[in-house]
Parts: sequence; C-alpha cells; structure tokens
Amino acid sequence: MMQEKWYQLLLKKISQSYNTRLIVNDTDNLGQAQDIRSILEDKFALHDYNGELTLRRFLLANTDRRILIFKTSNVSYIPYDVEANSDVIHWQLKDIFPKLNASVLKKVPAVQYQTIFEGYKDIECSLSMVGEEETCKLVAKWLASQVKSSKPYGNEDRPIFGIPGADGRSDSAYCCALLVKRIKEMLMAADVDWKALGPAWGELSYWHCLVEADLPEIDSLDQIICQRFEKYIKSSYHKLFYDSFTTGPTTIDKALHYLAYLPPSKKVLLCMDGMGFQEWFCLKQYFAERGVRSFNEMAVFALVPTLTGISRRALFCGRSAAKDRIEENKGFLQFVRTNWPGGRTRPAGMFMHVDGRWRGEYAGYEYIGLINNLVDDVAHSMIYVQDHKRLMQKNLMEHLQHSGLADMVERFLDKDYRVFITADHGTVWCRGNGHKVTKWLVEERAKRVLMYPNKLLAEEFARDKEDVYIYDNNNLFGDSVAVFPAGRGMFGNKNDTAISHGGIHPEEVIIPFVEVLA
Repeated sequence: MMQEKWYQLLLKKISQSYNTRLIVNDTDNLGQAQDIRSILEDKFALHDYNGELTLRRFLLANTDRRILIFKTSNVSYIPYDVEANSDVIHWQLKDIFPKLNASVLKKVPAVQYQTIFEGYKDIECSLSMVGEEETCKLVAKWLASQVKSSKPYGNEDRPIFGIPGADGRSDSAYCCALLVKRIKEMLMAADVDWKALGPAWGELSYWHCLVEADLPEIDSLDQIICQRFEKYIKSSYHKLFYDSFTTGPTTIDKALHYLAYLPPSKKVLLCMDGMGFQEWFCLKQYFAERGVRSFNEMAVFALVPTLTGISRRALFCGRSAAKDRIEENKGFLQFVRTNWPGGRTRPAGMFMHVDGRWRGEYAGYEYIGLINNLVDDVAHSMIYVQDHKRLMQKNLMEHLQHSGLADMVERFLDKDYRVFITADHGTVWCRGNGHKVTKWLVEERAKRVLMYPNKLLAEEFARDKEDVYIYDNNNLFGDSVAVFPAGRGMFGNKNDTAISHGGIHPEEVIIPFVEVLA
C-alpha cells in the first residue's frame, strides 16, 4: 500500500481547480517544501510573490503555461486584476494537523513533516486538541524515534531536532544530524564526488555555527575529509582542468568560458571574495528573506594555492597558468572582447572593490564584472578565533542586512541581466603549527601556503615534518613548488589561531558558482 504523504490534502485543493491561474494564500510557507514544488513544477509555472514588477515580468514570460502564485503571510497585496482572474486557494498547517498547535509546527523544517504526519495519523482518532507544550512533547517523540539509530551526539535519549520549548535547541541540530549522515555516505564511495560533498560540508558548517555548541562528531569527520581531500588534490586535481565547461565550469578559470558558451544576453559576474559554501548559505538566507529564492547552484574548484592574487586573477582572465594570469580588470575586458558574443561591440565594464549598492552607471554596460570584498573583510577582521567560524558567520549575517546586495541583484534581473555569483576562494579557521620559515628562501609566504622557487628548497623545508604537504604542478606554478600545512594548520606560532586561506581544505578550494534565477 502506498504511503500517504503529508501534503496530499494540499495538492487535492489544487487539483479541484481548472483555472489557468491560481493564487495560494500560503500563510505557513508550505509551498517552499521541495517535495511539493517538484510535483507542482511539472504542471505549473511557480512564482513566489514579492512585488508587482517581478510578477508582471513572470506573467509575460509564461503566457503559454498554467500559473501558480504563492502569496505568503508577509504579503498583504496582490494586484487586483491578477487576483480577480485567478482561483484563490488557502493552505495552512491546520489543514494537515488540525489537532496540533500550529505555532510549534512552524518552527520545524518541512523535511520533518512526513515523520510528524505518520506519528500524528497513528493517534489522531484518540487525540483531543492539544496545546503548545503537549505538541512539543509529541513532536519530540516522533522525531527522536526517526534519528535514534544514528546517535549523532552519543546520547540516544536526546532528540536530534530543534523545537524551541521542547528541549531548548534550534532545528539546526537536526539539520546537522541529517548532513552528517549524508556526508558519511558520500565518503563510503571509492571515488568521492567532491563537487557534491563540498556544498554539503558547507551547509553542515552553516548549521553547526547556529547550534551554539561544539559537536565532536563533526570534528572527527573534518579530519577524515581533510585526509581524503589532500590525497585527492595530489592524485587528481591536475586532471580537472581538462573537463568540459559546456554544462558548467569545473575549475574557476573556466567560468568566463562557460558564460561565453551561453546564449547571448546581458550578463553580470559578481565575485564575492572569500566566499565558501558556508558563507554562500548565509547569503542565500539573506536573499530568501528579501524574496529572492530561486538559484541554479553549482560547485567549482578554486586554483591552488587559494590566494586572491592567484585564484581571482584566474577567474577574471580565464587562464590557469601562472605565466598567463593578468590583473582582473585587464583580463576580464580582454576575454570578453575576444570570446563573448558581440564582445567587441557590446559595452563591457569591470568594477573592483564595489559595495553592494546599485550604481546607475551599471545600466550602461551589457557585460559586467564585479568584485565585492565583504566576506573577505569580515573573515580577516576576526581577532579571537576559536575552533569554528561562528562569530564570523554571525558578523557576516549582520553586515549583509545593510549591504544592499539583494536590491542590486533584483535591479539587474529587472533590467534583463543574467546574474552569476561566485568566489575566488573560501576561508578556514586554522591553528599555528609552530614551524619557523626562513623568509629569504620563500617566493611567497602566507599563513596557509609557502611557495618555493624549486622542489629542492621545498623538500628541505618539509624534511622531518609530518604535518606538511609538498605539491608541484608545472601548468599552474611553473618551476615553483607549494608547501601546504596539513588539515587546518597554518605557518605561525604554535596554537595561534586565525581565519585565513591559501591552503587545500575543501572549505577553501570548493566554492559556489550560482546563477540567480528570481
């Protein structure tokens, strides 16, 4: 017998209408659940209403499809002519769980509703209307039974979910448990899919920093990932530069190549300096709060060493070899004029170190490169760094609220630009390994990498040190050779801490490449 889904009643309401346009008054944001959307996307063009201008543009672009518009609790107005010609449907959690307290359920991620629904259905007939406290207890019981077998924190009596009032924890802990399980499954593969694991680890780091507690299992998982990824860099990183870019770039130097391959249109490439996947999830949350919720998310590999002068130049000139990389402004304009459709005649502009505010001059260009330093500035401003990026994440979220980035992106979308957001590298928290470096023998010195002019000097430094890695790559470095600290180490005083970049941790190397869709 097929298992009843928690959202079937909601879909039934939709199926009873034959109008070409529907509006769902979705006061509990149920329409954001991915399992619902994946079903509806086959039958409707979906739109999350956040303003009249974007709605009008959406309607014009989808005249040949049935349309479903989600109107959430923070929206008080939809244009009268649109609403008058639509069927209006109401969705609430009370439709699905009529005897439970809806204010508690709103604090639970939608991915947990199926588990709650199954527990609820088992006792619905014998259940009276229950208040907030009793709902917390029931939901805690149902969710704890689902995750007890994984015991992610070594205490099987502690439920892994977060309903404030039930056990005082946020839903971040439950998300951490799910992601830990998923990452462990990825690591079981003989050939790890790092382009899938990198974003998952970034998301785990994001939720972990919201838990406000250190979870030892994540630390041990981090050590396993570091060891596996360091071996991958040594054995396979050099092969990535031969991948096709027609469906998306694998390495950051192919980003401009991929954009050139796309159909002709106005384009913006925004580089958020220092943004790894953990920071992308901060940015994604910030965008969602302002109605920008649709993205095409990919993962790409930064150039190693993950230093701004190397990886960012490779991004904006489309070249990976040290001898070919040139400064961002010159490189971007050269590449666009030579390789993008109509590049010699369509106006192109490169803007360095911009804030997130819209500038009127942007509208005068059809191809635009932007560099924003907000993430990198926040990272390097951290003074008292512990074994996480919790304070950095909190500070970044606060700075984003006043950045203007969402408004700028929406302005570009309204003016028919395709908007792509990426980075040059990510960052990691790191700890000093105590190794002293002879300055005059090193070509370039950073906390997370030492660049030597030849392998002999690199090997001399690395001798008798088990916690460093030598890496040479003639295509990227020429004759130079890199020495990286293992794991989260950095070249500095023993046990000093910092947030930095330059090394080969996945948080530095695997970075977002995202198109903003709406």
